[in-house]
Parts: sequence; structure tokens; C-alpha cells
Amino acid sequence: MNKNSNVFFGQIVKITSGERNFYARVVNARSSSTLETGEQLREAQGKETFGPYSSYKSIEAILFLEKHKGRIRSPTFNPNYMDKVIDTSSVDCSELRLEGELEIGRLRSGETVLGSVGINIDAIPYMMGMFGMTGSGKTNSELVLNAQIIDHSPMTVGVIFDFAGQLLEGKGIKPQKGLRDHPSFHTKVNYYSTKEDKMKIGLYTLTPGKLQTLFPEIGYPQFRFAQKLYKVFGTEWIEKSLEIFAGGGYKELGNKAGYGNKSVIEALMMKLQHLSSDIYPPSNYNFVDSVIENVSKGVTCLIDISGLVAEEQHRIVTLTATNVAQYYKKLWETNNEAWQKLPTLLITLEEAHEFLDPTKPRTIFSDIALTYRKYRIGLNAVTPRPSKINFDVFAELWTKVIMKTELSHDRRYLTENTPYLEYSDTEIKMLDIGEALLISEPKIRFAVPIKATHYPEYLDNKEPTDYHLPSSHAHAQMDARLKQIRKATDQVIMP
Repeated sequence: MNKNSNVFFGQIVKITSGERNFYARVVNARSSSTLETGEQLREAQGKETFGPYSSYKSIEAILFLEKHKGRIRSPTFNPNYMDKVIDTSSVDCSELRLEGELEIGRLRSGETVLGSVGINIDAIPYMMGMFGMTGSGKTNSELVLNAQIIDHSPMTVGVIFDFAGQLLEGKGIKPQKGLRDHPSFHTKVNYYSTKEDKMKIGLYTLTPGKLQTLFPEIGYPQFRFAQKLYKVFGTEWIEKSLEIFAGGGYKELGNKAGYGNKSVIEALMMKLQHLSSDIYPPSNYNFVDSVIENVSKGVTCLIDISGLVAEEQHRIVTLTATNVAQYYKKLWETNNEAWQKLPTLLITLEEAHEFLDPTKPRTIFSDIALTYRKYRIGLNAVTPRPSKINFDVFAELWTKVIMKTELSHDRRYLTENTPYLEYSDTEIKMLDIGEALLISEPKIRFAVPIKATHYPEYLDNKEPTDYHLPSSHAHAQMDARLKQIRKATDQVIMP
């Protein structure tokens, strides 16, 4: 290193070696000298003076790219001894080919911020995850990515499950900016919330099959009994079954359906009694149908489930995702031409570890991550606890945005199970708020240090949306016209 030169964790450097250019990322550093440790201590204490020796700083960097005759690929060998190492520039940034339609930040090389970094739309079905401790910048990254999804409608569309109610208005006590501040919010986003009484799932829309989605732990005997009830009472089976059970107990209900197992009947009724009348009224309306209709038109759906108990959140999230995913799947199987016109879908799932934990019952989200790629459905698993995500699912998340993570167990899970992160444990711990490492295979085959776009700045840089409305008169002209109307009215009324 030249004197007065600075090097930082994650810095991208360039090595010119003959006709080849190599790129490497700094992952570690240490200071040392040519003396042994004991000799260094005696020298520092002034007890003994040693002959000529050298002090130096050892910088460790991982090669990730090689450019030769215009072709860019993974390194085929190492640079030569004494090849010069220089910092990267904006020109090098363009050679790394990090741009994508969905821009989420800019290349960060030490303290320098260079060109745009983003993922391609066709990377969405390859699944992705956002990981980082509370306060590391996950919410901001969610907002930026979903704003890009909205911008590219009707090519792309999103279904966003907001567990904390922070994505609509922004995070924090002070005035913030959320998706409602996006210029296209009123035309390309639909907001669902129990607070605005827009999240209803009518009991008459729940078939026994959907009951399995709401209660994954339901056993086959209970499911079979539910089918018998549905056959007897039709769409009103839940409402009438609860009424009969409340009045005559399990015997009367069992006689109606021709079923006599007390434990099965009581177990099923106990589950049905947990369906809140505020969310599950006796009606034929189901907000999930509205979600499917909007998604098919390229309208992103923001589903705010904050304020609900965990069990209710789990039911709504699972039921919605299942119906939307099955709609895509069924159309792919029965009407491929219509399916091709559907936008590429990204489902954003906060608290993903609650739905992808291998110790808990399997949900639709595992199926989406493992098998729904061909239907152009992608999952964005957002969580501060990546180590709690099922390993098979984690392996299918080809795009990862990794932010500051302090728990060593989570860092170890990330570095051991993510390509190109084998030496990044210390770097992940030292990331600042808003900084991240991005991997997006097969396009980006190394850990890219990025500075995430700040969502308020993203909004400030957007041009106002033109809704193609007819021009209106100036206020002065309108006021003058109103005065003329009032004067004429007064003249008519006076005798």
C-alpha cells in the first residue's frame, strides 16, 4: 500500500495482470511486522533493539471476476506477484454489469458510492430474501424494491404482507414516507386493512378445502367431517354447524351429518369457534377475490395485518398467498395464453421465519419457494433470523440482500450456506445502517457491497405522474366565475 492510502471492508479493487484485469473484494485486514511477537513486545517496551525490520498491513481480498479480451467470467487463476492493485472507478462499475430494472442501491467501494446496482425482473421467480437485525434498514429496502415493482407495472406486481403496519406510512414516530407517498399509489396500489374494514373473509366462501389452509394442523377425520357438513348444509355449513352445536351439542350435530365421533366433532367446532366474526362475517364476500383481481391487472396489494393476534395473521397470510398462487398455477395449466399476460408476481413476507421454520407445520410459502418458479411467482422472505428458515427453502433464495447481523449464529448460517460469503462474517457484523451485501444469481456471482437507496430520496427524484387529466382553470378565473353566478342569482331573487 502507498502511504496515506485507505482500505475498507467490502472495498472493490482492481488488479491489472498482463492482458487480464481481476476484481477482488476486501474481506479482512491485520497489522504485523517481520519480527516475532515476543520481539515486537520487547521492542515496544524499550528493553531491546532489533536490527532492520519491516512493519506492514496485510489486506485479504477475494478474487471474484476476471476480464480478458472483452469476456467477463469467474477467475481462472491468480494475478502475478507484484501486480499493482488500484481502486475501482465508475468505468469499472459499468464493466461489472450490476445494473438491473429493479434498482435497489448503488455500488459501495469503501466510502465511495459508484454506479447503480439492481436485479432483473426475470430474477424474481428465482426467489429472494432480505436479512438483517432490527434497525439495519430492512423496511427501507422493502419500500424501495416494492416501489420499483409498482413502477414497472403491469410487467410486475406485488402482494405485500405488512406485519407491523409500517409500509403504508413509513417507520417511526416522526413523519415518514411510505408506499402511500408513491406517485402511483392511487392507481397501482390497493390497500387492505381491518382498520378500514376492508379485510373480510365471508364464512360462505370457506369450503372444507380452504379450512385446511386456515388450520394446517387439522387432521383427516376432521376434514372428512367438514366435508359431510358441507354436503348437508352447503355454503352456510359453518354458521349452521355452530348454531346446532351450541344448542344441541355434538350428538345433534353428529346426527345431522351422520357422524358420531365426539372428539372429532368437538375438535372441529373448537377451531371454527376461533374464527372472529369481525373478520369472518356470514356473507359471500371475500377480500382475497379482490386481491386476485387486482394482481391480475398489475395492481400491487398491500395487506396490513398489524394489530391482529399471531394466529389470525397466520391464517390471513396463508389463505391469501395460497389462493393467489393457485390462481397463477391453474391458469398456467388450463389457459397458458392468458397466464402469459399475467404480471410477474413478488410476494413480500415479513417475519418469514414464522412460516418457514422447519420445526413448524409446512405452509404454502415452502411450496412457492420450491416449486412455483415456473409460474413466475417469486417470494421475498424478510426476517431478522435467517437461521430459522428451512435449509431447503434457504437454498432456493437465489437473490439475497444481507444487512448488519450481530447474532453469530445467524451470521454463520448466512456465510456457510450462501455462495461467495465464505469470508464475510466480520464484514456482515461491521455493516452500517443502509449498507448491505447483494447476491443475485445467476447474474451477480459475487457479494456486491451496496448502499441501499434511501426511500425518501427515491421519491424526491421521481417525476410527478401524469394522469392525463384535462387541464383545469386557474383559481382566479374560477373565483371570478363564482362571483358572476352569485350576482346573477341575487338579481333573480330580489323583488
